Amino acid sequence: MPSPDITTFGKAESQSLHNCPHRSLRLNVAICEDEDLELKRLENILEHTDFEMNIFVFRNASEFIQTFEAKKYDLIFMDIYMPEITGVEAVEIIRKKDRDVYISFCTTSVDHAIDGYRLNVERYLEKPVSQNAVIEVLERASSRRMTTKRRCVSLGKNTGLINTEDIVFAEQNNHTVYIHLSNGEMLHKTGTLDSLSAELCGTNFFRCHKSYIVNFDHVENIDRNIYVFEMKNGEKVPIKQREFPQIRDSFNEYVFSVMRNR
Repeated sequence: MPSPDITTFGKAESQSLHNCPHRSLRLNVAICEDEDLELKRLENILEHTDFEMNIFVFRNASEFIQTFEAKKYDLIFMDIYMPEITGVEAVEIIRKKDRDVYISFCTTSVDHAIDGYRLNVERYLEKPVSQNAVIEVLERASSRRMTTKRRCVSLGKNTGLINTEDIVFAEQNNHTVYIHLSNGEMLHKTGTLDSLSAELCGTNFFRCHKSYIVNFDHVENIDRNIYVFEMKNGEKVPIKQREFPQIRDSFNEYVFSVMRNR
């Protein structure tokens, strides 16, 4: 299966643990378009915006849905009229996996407006797409990520971003950081926990040990006898014994804060 064409626009910026403006986060943008002229036009518009993004290009909907994963993209530009599988059929499959990703139909016809409404497609762009319309879509997709509190980290150049809400915990071994995800996957990157902490956004992440960062959102319980966090996926994360009281109190404060805001 051919890999999608990937283009990166903008300069990467390190993220503060408590300061993560949406313009400093790269958008993962997928374009599913089989017409060369329309594809080049859309890519040219995206390249000349102020947004930082990774662009993943697919030439047909069949190829796209075979590689699609939930929460991998922040925005999808989807052509409707394509061979084998139409854009409407592709979005029907996408919505079964990801209800939140921002989708914009790109088409020469308005015949599928009802389909767009049914599938929660946010915008309906008529070809040739205009610069103002594309920028508006980018603005709304960025706002969507902020309002749903999605933050992300990168494993390196030209890779998809990982939503931090999916990170259960991270551990360091020598010069490699292993990232445990809620779907059971374990990814890795060269670096240190210090550098990963600089990329994480939000107060739900906590350095509970010199070799571990835990996501409080995924904690099920604290075992006070062996000093570990028991995670919802069944794994255990060590807690630094000397700092156990402070770490326990920080977790309790986080839980109380979440309960108050529900």
